[in-house]
Parts: sequence; structure tokens; C-alpha cells
Amino acid sequence: MFVWYRHSALTIIYLSDVPPSSKSGAMARSVWNTRGWTVQEFLAPKIVLFYQNNWTLYLDDHSSNHKESAGIMRELKDATGINEQALTAFRPGMTDTREKLQWASKRVTTLPEDIAYSLFGIFNVHLSVIYGEKKQNALGRLLQEIIAQSGDISCLDWIGKSSEFNTCLPANITSYEAPPSPFILPSLSEDKTRTSISSLRDTGAAESAARLYTKIEQLTIPRFASRRLQLPCIIFTVTEVASRPSQVQGTHFTYAIKANGLLDLLITTEDKHLSPFSHKMPTRQQLLLARPWDRNLLGEYNFAELSDLEDDDAESLMMDDFHTAPSSPSYDPSDIGPGGDWMLVNSGS
Repeated sequence: MFVWYRHSALTIIYLSDVPPSSKSGAMARSVWNTRGWTVQEFLAPKIVLFYQNNWTLYLDDHSSNHKESAGIMRELKDATGINEQALTAFRPGMTDTREKLQWASKRVTTLPEDIAYSLFGIFNVHLSVIYGEKKQNALGRLLQEIIAQSGDISCLDWIGKSSEFNTCLPANITSYEAPPSPFILPSLSEDKTRTSISSLRDTGAAESAARLYTKIEQLTIPRFASRRLQLPCIIFTVTEVASRPSQVQGTHFTYAIKANGLLDLLITTEDKHLSPFSHKMPTRQQLLLARPWDRNLLGEYNFAELSDLEDDDAESLMMDDFHTAPSSPSYDPSDIGPGGDWMLVNSGS
């Protein structure tokens, strides 16, 4: 359907519940603005006209293309959260993945699986439409394809119930309702900068830092196929867990965590069976904190170049999926900004 809209000479959008002489804001309140399939209806075409339920032009705007109407585009931007550039000159693809998922997060479709199918054109993916499959499968197949083709793991940034398709993915599109977590690279103070530079004057420290950089730089790219996610992570061993009062009563539990190579941090989870332990009160269970690795932290990275390599060549660049971070200096989770995604892994007894 996206292609049909894309190549249309004119797309007419009929607002069946918007009466004549409506004021600005009526389109935002229309049921049309809640439907899943309508996202591509106004993104894909180059020329669009909105009509009220008596077939008069919305806001009595007689311009030849409502995408050129500043007032209508401003209302649509406020109603959908979609930026003006995308509204007027949208290009399908896998850039800004997390933001696009948020666009659809509050929308509904008659058939549950259609919420995923309606995004195929937005992301320019070609997958089978299998009516009758679970919506979790439909959404899972879409997200799997996005990660497999682009290596973008921003779609792992979600809040809610995990999917039966793969527990790293959400069960519902509503899990993307919250804005994408911003990733803010920290700015070191002058004193910290001097200390860091001074510490690297030692030949051994410089060589150690170079080896660490090389090891991180060669971490495998994210891969997703057959419902299995291969995700490069940096691992921190948890050394102490203590219960703390939770701000969210009843369903969530808060724990104070100590881990090798990290400053102390608090974690809130639905897991009520996380047993406290410490050096004085050891346990047989082993807990790990896994930080998914984003290659873009080392600079812009062209996933397509690596995906074009022969399998043997690509394999030669890959290392183990999990690496232990250096224990010194201590790593402050707050340094990575609020967008830091962490996984607490129980490796068993």
C-alpha cells in the first residue's frame, strides 16, 4: 500500500467525523488520527488534500497541496509527534528506527497483526503478510528484519511485556510509547581530562588502552535470524545485591547493585526472587550486568559495508559475544546518559 500512495498523483483523505467549518484541531481529534494504516497515508504521498465529511476542504484551505499548508502541517505535527521534514518529504528506510516505532505506538488496527504490517512500507522491508499469526510474531518478524538488515539496536529500547517471539523484543507496539532514550556522550571536566591524559603517559597504560580499544572495535555486529539475537555486550560481574524500598509499590522491586568495574547503582525490576548476597554472605548464583555495545560510539559505522563481506571475511572480524570490562578505573553508569540500556543476567548456579 505504501507504494500505491507513493506513486499516486493525488491522495485524498476523507475525515468522516470532521463536520463542516471545523476549526484547527478537529483533524487531531478525528478517529482517522488513531488508525495504524493512516500513517503511511499521509507520509508516502507527495500531494495530499484533506476533506471534511461534507466534502469541503479542511479549514477551507484551497491550496493545491496541503503538505504545503503551514497550518495543517503544524497541526499534524502536534497531533502525531512526527517532525515537519518527515511529514512533507518522507523517505522510507531504517534510519531513526526507534522514532518511527514511536509514531505507531498509540495507533490501533482492526486486526492485531496489521499494526506491524502497516509499518513494512515505512521501513522499506519486504516480508510475507500472514493473517492469523499472533501480533507478537508479526511485530517480532519486523523488528528481527530491521536489526538483521541495519544492525540498529535502538528498537531494543522499550518498556513493557516481553514477546514470545524473542524476549529481547516487546509484545506490543505500545512499548515504544515513551520517547527514545537520549544518548549523551559525557564531557569530561578539565581536571578529569588532565588526569586521563596523565595516566596514559605510562607506556603500559597506553598499550593497555590501545588493546582495549581494538578489542571493542572488533566486537561482532548485531545479528538477528531465526528468532535468535546475537548481540555484542560488555559484561560486568555482580558482586553484591541488597534490597531497597521501591518507589513503585507492589509490582516492582528495587535492588542496590555492586559490580566489578562499575560504581554502585540501583536497579528496579519485576523480579521479586533476586536473592541478596555479598562477600560476607556468598551465593552460588552468578549475576551479570550486560551493556549492549553500540559500534557508533567509536564513530560513524557503515553496517552495509560489513554485511557485503563474504561470510568468511565477516567471521574473521568477529569475537566472542561477551567481554569483561576492565575493573579499573571504575565505570560510572550515569556517564552514558539516561539512554544506557542494561540487562541483568542470571547465569544459573
